[in-house]
Amino acid sequence: MRYKIPAAMAALTVLAASVALTGCAPAGSSGTSGNAIVVGAVAEPEHVPDPIVDGSLAGYNYYFAAFDQLARFDEDGKLTPLLATSWEPNADFTKWTFTIRDNAKFHNGEPVKPSDIAFTYNTIKATPSGDPASYMEMFESAAVGPQNTVVFTLNASYSAWPSIVTGVSIVPESVYTKLGSAGFAAAPVGSGPFQFDHYTRGVEYVVKRNPNYWGAAPAVDKVTFKTVGDADARLNGVQSGSLDVALMAPNQVSALTGSSNVTVKSKVSNGVTFLGMNSTGGPLANEKVRQAISVAIDRESIVKNVLAGKATVDNQLIAANVGGYDPTYPRAVYDPAKAKQLVAESGYTGQEIPFQYATNGRIPLSSEIAQAIQGDLAKVGIKVALQGTDQGSFSQIIYGTKTAKGLYLNTYAPSTLDGDAPVSSMFGGQQNDYAMVPATAALVAKTRTVSGPARINAYRELFQFNDARALLIGLYTPDTNYAVNPKLNWTPRADGMITAHTATFRNAA
Repeated sequence: MRYKIPAAMAALTVLAASVALTGCAPAGSSGTSGNAIVVGAVAEPEHVPDPIVDGSLAGYNYYFAAFDQLARFDEDGKLTPLLATSWEPNADFTKWTFTIRDNAKFHNGEPVKPSDIAFTYNTIKATPSGDPASYMEMFESAAVGPQNTVVFTLNASYSAWPSIVTGVSIVPESVYTKLGSAGFAAAPVGSGPFQFDHYTRGVEYVVKRNPNYWGAAPAVDKVTFKTVGDADARLNGVQSGSLDVALMAPNQVSALTGSSNVTVKSKVSNGVTFLGMNSTGGPLANEKVRQAISVAIDRESIVKNVLAGKATVDNQLIAANVGGYDPTYPRAVYDPAKAKQLVAESGYTGQEIPFQYATNGRIPLSSEIAQAIQGDLAKVGIKVALQGTDQGSFSQIIYGTKTAKGLYLNTYAPSTLDGDAPVSSMFGGQQNDYAMVPATAALVAKTRTVSGPARINAYRELFQFNDARALLIGLYTPDTNYAVNPKLNWTPRADGMITAHTATFRNAA
């Protein structure tokens, strides 16, 4: 069970990746002056951008630039060492020992010590309202061990712990203790390839090259994450040269065929878009109504006609590149005749079911998807009332107050590339778990005690339980499509982060 890469080899691996992407010497972005990249960010964190309390995708884009983690997934989803050089569990996966490299420094010149790592994890534990704590409930404590190690003690068996550490950005104890969360967010200090420059709320987050990075230094001097919520505005930004990389909507891809001023780069997402349900009252408390909804939705049509084929039908609730995925799991069923039968048997009398979703932000074409689902359900006699709102308000409903009224459209893309975070949220008593069924919580716990094929089987058992009761309904895994400056050498990541430490610009022709 030991994972080890010598420090010299790890550094060489990072350097080789950088060289492979370089191609030509940096030439500078067409949209900025000098050797800099401008990213069109869909959103920014709801909380202050502090990695101890924030776990949003927008925030991770910042943190992966300015901070290091113990390990990180590469562009293809392979787990690789970063601040750690090796790790090893005990026999029952309740204790993990990580060996820490001795040549990393924070941006203020202080060395990264095992005590900083223990402090980071223990502070997350002491901040239960923070996002990272929500996917680390198995974590008990971290302590400095012998010979430059950190020992993690868990409160239960957890075979996927190395995937969890990829989402925890290490902060310097001396700085964080002095500044506190808000102060640290305003002047963060990490050990990553870039260091903080400035942040203007609602406008941009800017980092600059760290000249003293312990690993392969970035080729670009500055990265600006500019907040651009509208998909058309992001695409126009890349076309005009004011942006270098931006997320695209699926229906924008075909229009760029043969374009000379935009390159399209795609990657299968690590997230599943799903239909959530508050099954505690109203028509959705009736299992047959929920089952009818599941088989009434034409997922293939949504993928083909709404998403322009840029997605894959998936009712498994974790994506194919996420730990726990079962490639042999049965496909989703579309059977409107069966749905009508279930509606008739349920006693449903036409009560309108609220259907909440965000009209912008995390799910491209969310309004069109909601309308397609509404149409499918109407065909089998189920009435839903569309209730679109902005992403911030929707996130507060789902992750803040947990007050969804009926159906809701959501997605979960775990940055840890492991199924534990989404299934904990959906079936382990967290944000998306309205049913709060003891049997699903027990099945979530079971997935943590095993590894390899036995873990895949445990996930299958959990999803089969869900399918039979239609507590949550998986819809599809989207492709993630990016509009990219043709002069930029940049590779999309399996976890959906937009990183720039291995990116370069080609020489102008």
